[in-house]
Amino acid sequence: MSNLNPEQNSPRKRTREERKKLVVRIFALLMAILMVAGSAYYAIYLMTLSARAADVVAETEIVNTSSLKDGGDVPVRVGLMTGDGVTVGFEVTVTDGFVVGLTETTGNCSFMPIWELDNTRLSATVDGNLSKRNMTYSIAYDASSATVGGFHVQMDCDKYSRNEYTILLQRAEEGLAGYGFDVIPAYVYTGYTIRAGEFTTRAEAEKWVSVLQDIFPGETVYVTGASATSVSLIDPETDRILFEFDCGTESALGLQAKADRNGNTYLKTPAANVYDGTFVFSRYSSGTVSGVQLVNILPLEAYIAGVLPYEISNEWPLESLKAFALTVRSFTLTHMNRHGTYDMCNNAHCQVYKGAGRVNRNVMDAVKGTAGQVMTYNGEIVGAYYSSSMGGTTVSAKDAWGGDIPYLQAKATPWEDYMHHENAFWIVEMTPAELGERLRQAGHNIRGEVTDIRILQLAENSTYIKVLQVTDSSGNVVKITGTDAVRTSLTPNIKSANFVVGRGSVEYTEHVVDTSGLPEKPTEPEPPKKTTAVDSYDKDYGYINLYGYHVLTAAKEHVSDIDFSVTLMTGDGEQVYERQDIFVLSSESAGAFTGEDSVIREEEAEPEDTHVTETLDKSTEAVLYKVAYAANPNNFIFVGKGWGHGVGISQYGAYDLAGRGYSFRQILEAYFDGIAIVQYRDTENYR
Repeated sequence: MSNLNPEQNSPRKRTREERKKLVVRIFALLMAILMVAGSAYYAIYLMTLSARAADVVAETEIVNTSSLKDGGDVPVRVGLMTGDGVTVGFEVTVTDGFVVGLTETTGNCSFMPIWELDNTRLSATVDGNLSKRNMTYSIAYDASSATVGGFHVQMDCDKYSRNEYTILLQRAEEGLAGYGFDVIPAYVYTGYTIRAGEFTTRAEAEKWVSVLQDIFPGETVYVTGASATSVSLIDPETDRILFEFDCGTESALGLQAKADRNGNTYLKTPAANVYDGTFVFSRYSSGTVSGVQLVNILPLEAYIAGVLPYEISNEWPLESLKAFALTVRSFTLTHMNRHGTYDMCNNAHCQVYKGAGRVNRNVMDAVKGTAGQVMTYNGEIVGAYYSSSMGGTTVSAKDAWGGDIPYLQAKATPWEDYMHHENAFWIVEMTPAELGERLRQAGHNIRGEVTDIRILQLAENSTYIKVLQVTDSSGNVVKITGTDAVRTSLTPNIKSANFVVGRGSVEYTEHVVDTSGLPEKPTEPEPPKKTTAVDSYDKDYGYINLYGYHVLTAAKEHVSDIDFSVTLMTGDGEQVYERQDIFVLSSESAGAFTGEDSVIREEEAEPEDTHVTETLDKSTEAVLYKVAYAANPNNFIFVGKGWGHGVGISQYGAYDLAGRGYSFRQILEAYFDGIAIVQYRDTENYR
């Protein structure tokens, strides 16, 4: 018999507040379960992506580019992983094995084969004790945590021929077969060496000197440790060292892929980018940063093909691609050795280059159809600058950077349909505090908030701003001079110096495309895809504008300077990813995990969606006069046209001209004054 009274035994009705709390607890529990399930799904999804990225190059659908191997007698050195961006190891994949070579990094950048590996995947790493986590190598500061040892027993073989060395290597493998450690082929300074074992301490390695000495009694055998200039090639599956190279700073280790059945020699990175030519690995160390630097050396025409589909679309009209083949070729040949140890970086500072992955027949036709051709002025190759769009006019090099260059003058571009292109028309609103902070970050002496901003002078024959005056809340006045200084002082908010600005509202113009005097328009090409700010997800991801994204990596904070790729720290080190390869898990995208066909992403809205605009009565058929209003009347509102520095040729403008029947020669002549088109070998500054 219970000691409790009946009322205590009977269930008590919960109050409304208690019922609400119970519902909240149940909902929280369900959300937790969904989050765990979603995380598991996402982990599987990422593993699937990694597996795809690790697949061999044969799965990459690109055209045969082997005909570009002999494309010109100028090798181009492109920095893929340099400076503070280096990592301890970098993984490379091929289809049929590697050729290891002694590579010169100056002059004709010769490649002398010294070894071959049948492996289809390897990691090029620093020499030394290495630990490993999630397939990524790092320096092991504690010998007990090392997966790969940096000490070896060594025997120099530089007095022997390659054939004799191969025989000695086989003898060493047979003699050490029962001791449980590997024999490592190596090339050090003057020739081949034999290295045995991967020991984590010198003392451990010393114990085995006599064993190798007994196999080769007439040779000098000793222990060698980690070198600041040595590079190791490691099998990432077994952690076995496949080859080591150390020639100091005199030459570098080069990797080429063995040719496939089409004669292509593609090298594939963890980001699934595919490259022609040679991967050159050398050691880099500065402060706390130490790793292997990666430079891609390839023939000029192969490099042009690797730039075109990333600077413009590989689906654009052929004549626009031809025009940019000459533009890229001219720019490259006038900016060689731009970074000292290599010619070009692979981002927008020089030219966006991501290899052969997007090369199609259209690109090949453009490159081969203009092979070797450049623009010249008075017999010298021109510095062919270009921007995404101009917004109805270009600006001279003199007003942008100083120095009068005859072929880089301001030009009206009435054919540019900037109101209907991506990266061509923009409206930006900034608070006085935001504007002041941005200008301080750019190095200007702004104290507190900005109270006034005025356009004092436009560039000659252009609507780009040459002199901008800013007043802060302390009464301090700062003048910014030079159109590109104006742009870069306000980047990433402001996309070009072709803008108007006001507080609360600003009047601006929209020009209707002027087709007078243009060749008769043939077949209208498909316009370039305009990525709107509100898109549907396709196959679990959607495009996002990555311009100005801040990404914190293990080394430093990166800010992406182009709108379709961003640098991320991954398990394989620092990698560049295109926006179509990035999936952002958010509350808006969660439906992608529930099997829904598409999920609407509510990102930052288009300018016309967030800012009220009004058309004024004085508008004509050719020019619309409008007013844009800031959401907050105390804020500054910028209305701009164009994207970039505005000097030289417009990418979207070239697209518009090609669509109206212009040839590549006519397109180039529309932007560059007084040019001739010749073979670069016939120019005065051909090196």
